[in-house]
Amino acid sequence: MLRRAAITAAMAIAGTIPARAVATPTPANASRIDAHRSANPGDQLRGRIAAAEPGAELEVPAGVYEGPFILDRPIRLITDASATLAGTGRGHVVEIRAPDVELAGFVIRRSGSNLSTDDAGVHVTGARAIIRDNTIVDTLHGIYVRRAPGCRITGNVIRGRAAAVAIPDPVAAGLQLSAAEMCSVELEQNQRGNGIHVWNSSGHLIANNDIRGTRDGIYFSFCDQTIVRRNVIQDVRYGLHYMYSDDNLFEENLFTRNAAGSALMYSTDITLRRNRFVANRSHRAYGLLLHTVERTRIEDNTIEGNTIGIFLENSSDNTFLRNTIAANYIGLRLSASSEANRFSANRLHTNVHAIETSGRGGTNRWSVDGVGNDWEGALKLDLNQDGIADVPHYEADLFGRWRREFPEIGLLSGSPGERAIGFLHTRLHLPGVPGVTDERPLARSGVP
Repeated sequence: MLRRAAITAAMAIAGTIPARAVATPTPANASRIDAHRSANPGDQLRGRIAAAEPGAELEVPAGVYEGPFILDRPIRLITDASATLAGTGRGHVVEIRAPDVELAGFVIRRSGSNLSTDDAGVHVTGARAIIRDNTIVDTLHGIYVRRAPGCRITGNVIRGRAAAVAIPDPVAAGLQLSAAEMCSVELEQNQRGNGIHVWNSSGHLIANNDIRGTRDGIYFSFCDQTIVRRNVIQDVRYGLHYMYSDDNLFEENLFTRNAAGSALMYSTDITLRRNRFVANRSHRAYGLLLHTVERTRIEDNTIEGNTIGIFLENSSDNTFLRNTIAANYIGLRLSASSEANRFSANRLHTNVHAIETSGRGGTNRWSVDGVGNDWEGALKLDLNQDGIADVPHYEADLFGRWRREFPEIGLLSGSPGERAIGFLHTRLHLPGVPGVTDERPLARSGVP
């Protein structure tokens, strides 16, 4: 057979038969080999996903894989080489539809921009998804969880498409802002989604993520029994935008340099502890807003360098314990609709105005179990050395509502005249001056 083939080839070369008549041996699977060679890396990866058995682990080597990708079976899709999953600029880059999927180690980029379809880098509808150690850039939403309980979202870096435009410092402007302006900010919102968006599900762990430049950092709606721990969120609109979500824990997170630190609304039974709400100064100028929030515990947090440190609106039966509220323009602002809140062992120092009130707030308690708060400028008389001052402290709200009606009054902030009136009020409790009374102020920090 080989001899016949060689003779035929020689005849073709000599011109005896046409060269096109030469029969070249080919492997039986040549068509499959050619198809495999022509497939792009994205198609190859989709083929591997389609062929994977439930529970399989697929390790993806370095390279760029054009999406989109649909994970519709419980598999582990991982890379140790920072492989890139790239979308087409339309829809989601990765959809997790099956339960018990793990997605780890990838660069994920270029989702669509359609807010009506919630385009995302990773869109999750499968329960118990693990999304860890990914870098997500150039997407509308970073990670969007929809009706998928028990997800673990850890160690991801998420960068939004655009940063907020520069906003004048409201302190420098003397708080010359309307209520509407306090709740608005100029952002390119049609091009920006949220870093992590969780809707109508429960039982998640969201930890050690770094989120910047998105619309909101973390968005919760109808999400219960979730732990949010050690995340860093900055340069966004709301660091945490939160509503209709109960029984959640937030601890050791940093919310800084945002238009607003965190806004919690229409929710109950939340715990916030050891978080830092720092340097959130803009039109939406609070470090922490509680609006219609009840039975919530806020303890051991640092609220520092914000325009308004804590803003309580229509919120009741909450406990504030051992928080440091310092170096804000207004430390603590309470609406008349906020009642039965408890404040104990908090430190209120170096705020331009420690308190702003819009009503008497008569049922709020400024000491709990005989322990009040540490007020800058309070009389520290403590004859029995138990750490509790022997005389009550009256913290005045001088010019409170007038600061908003007459912005020029802001020029008096910190002036010798204002300080003199405040000093007299702490000693004599001048009639007609709004403020709060702490019956058992601390004589020194750190008690108890």
